[in-house]
Amino acid sequence: MLTLSNDNLLAAVRKLVTDERRLTRNILDHINEVDQRRLHVELGYSSIFEWLVKDLGYSESAAYRRMQAARLIRAVPGAAVKVESGELGLSVLAKVQTMIRAEEKRTCSVISQTTKTEILAKVESCSAREAEVHLASQFPDSAPSNVQEKVHAIGQDLVRVELTFTSAQFEKLKRIEELLSHTHLGSSKAALIETAMDVFLEKKDPLRRDVAKPRQPQPLREPAHSEPAPGEPRFGAPPSTQSNTAAALKIGASSADVSVAEGLRKNFNPIGTARQVRPSQKVSVFKNSGGRCEYIDSKTKRRCESRHLLEIDHIQPRARGGTNELQNLRILCRSHNLFAAQKIFGESTMARFRSTLSPYS
Repeated sequence: MLTLSNDNLLAAVRKLVTDERRLTRNILDHINEVDQRRLHVELGYSSIFEWLVKDLGYSESAAYRRMQAARLIRAVPGAAVKVESGELGLSVLAKVQTMIRAEEKRTCSVISQTTKTEILAKVESCSAREAEVHLASQFPDSAPSNVQEKVHAIGQDLVRVELTFTSAQFEKLKRIEELLSHTHLGSSKAALIETAMDVFLEKKDPLRRDVAKPRQPQPLREPAHSEPAPGEPRFGAPPSTQSNTAAALKIGASSADVSVAEGLRKNFNPIGTARQVRPSQKVSVFKNSGGRCEYIDSKTKRRCESRHLLEIDHIQPRARGGTNELQNLRILCRSHNLFAAQKIFGESTMARFRSTLSPYS
């Protein structure tokens, strides 16, 4: 580069930036395709975010921006051209997608593609800060607080956490301080929160309870394809799909579709709601798994080990004659529970439940 003239150096940088934008668009397109094929789940990752961080080596912030930008481009394909031209950057796209998801969650409704396109038009060529202003004015009830939560490691055994409490939340903390005044008078806020956390974990965390000898997790395997017992539904699904049967009838779905939806509703088994699985069994299964997803990629032998959205899964489904014996039960994260069901019942059957089971995976 020392031999380049100033003009040639600047021209070279501009060309590299153009190439980078084109490459960024291609990366986002490929991330979307991986997400659509659920390849990250098969590899043993519970979410596309985890795959971006642990397999591709992105930082958490970089992975988050790419994940959110890719999802917005999937919803508004025209935005991909704007990424390549430089009119829309990753940070702006991520902020728009984050705000849209917050607004949809708040209103329990889906923002149309037309509205999303209009939002993107307003933030073209804007900085991230300018985009935040536009988004806050359009969605004031969903705009995040100006004071963000921050986590900093300040030593081997110390972590500094900055939080902003609502007045109601702070009153609850003060009430805990009052109740502990006899034994924890003058304690720090961290000590008070720790005490409250201990009470919660002692009550809710199965890992703190005694249980039988742990077993080794096994790679995901397909069960024998036996026919369901008379009167048994054929599939398993989330409680939140209880209205799917009626909805299917309203839109003219076939009777087969209705029976599938009804069967999925009846047999889906998240932790705490598994049919006829005794509480002691739930604790045993959870403890034996180490409180982590037991899915193992058959090729790489990588275990998922996610601790989020864990659910009890029947290795041999109840609809195929499976029992509630401990050897037939395992812990899977929501993404891998869906993946296991997809292997058994087919992608076309389970695709309709993907948004219900794992909207953020």
